[in-house]
Amino acid sequence: METGQPEIEGLEFLRRVGKPMRGELWRARQTALERDVLVAVFGPEMGEGPEGDVRFGVVRALAQVKTVLVPEVIDVLRSPEAAYVVLEDPHAQPILGLLDGGRLEASQLARLAARLMEGLAELHGDGLLYGALTPGAIAISDDSEPVLPDITPARFEPGRGVNPPDWRLPAAARPYAAPELDESPEGADARADMFALGMTLYALGTGQVPFGAVSPDCLREVRRTHTVPSPCDISPNFPASLAAFLARLTQRDPGARYADWDEARYDLHQLLTAGVSPDAGEPGGSAIAPPDPEARARAGRTIRLSVEDLRTFRRELAGRHRGPRWWVLLLVLLVLAAALYGVARLAEYILLTL
Repeated sequence: METGQPEIEGLEFLRRVGKPMRGELWRARQTALERDVLVAVFGPEMGEGPEGDVRFGVVRALAQVKTVLVPEVIDVLRSPEAAYVVLEDPHAQPILGLLDGGRLEASQLARLAARLMEGLAELHGDGLLYGALTPGAIAISDDSEPVLPDITPARFEPGRGVNPPDWRLPAAARPYAAPELDESPEGADARADMFALGMTLYALGTGQVPFGAVSPDCLREVRRTHTVPSPCDISPNFPASLAAFLARLTQRDPGARYADWDEARYDLHQLLTAGVSPDAGEPGGSAIAPPDPEARARAGRTIRLSVEDLRTFRRELAGRHRGPRWWVLLLVLLVLAAALYGVARLAEYILLTL
């Protein structure tokens, strides 16, 4: 769906901020309350009518869910031609843009995992799956909380409601998706989101997507037959305990993953209590060497998750790549010209006095 700028009374649409799986995402100004909101705009397939009611069921469910992960649904407006879901605006920035090619350090990765699991557990408690978690789906709010502004991938768990008849996995999410979503997506449960979470954290911690070099035609077979490689193979200082946690999340067989989010969160809590950090390495006498500057450079940049820290990091990085400012170069040229002029005058004086 591609539309022009929407027009709704009481909302001043500012700019399009995303292209979700279905529909569009806009930032708008709610004029009566003088606040920014996000507006998910859908076409007639989610408008008024029996079929639209079926597709709109997930939005109704999301409106009842209170989670730190998904922006709160403020209002829903529908007509035969379109549907508009007004969401709280967390003023979030895409995490990939904030990282600007960098990687999250292990301790920040573990804390991000804890917040994502908390939100996903709340969704699953209400019978919903997110369905398409990727690094590109995650944004970081001004108070440094992860959020998922795009609500369109969400769907019901089997037996908990009616899913949209045309629900499908977006192409961008396929490299992170659980193998069972290729075979029987309607039968997938919360463990599919566990797999996507593990793959997403892997990518944010290593800078690489497992099986990312595989063609889309072969990806289904590779995910079904190959084990996700260890992040320690890419980043030598990646803590083995965190690598083991990701390995459990990304098992090919759903039954080999965690039974539920409580079990996964308990393991992560133990891991955080033991002290996951790139400086400490693997707790408990691991053979992994503590990082040195050269190893840190090979493993990639490590930065904090705070939005302000990330913005500062980007400014400093841009300054290093930008090089000297124009006025510095001009000053250098003037000094060189003055020096050459002085040398020329001195040579002229010496010649005249000989």
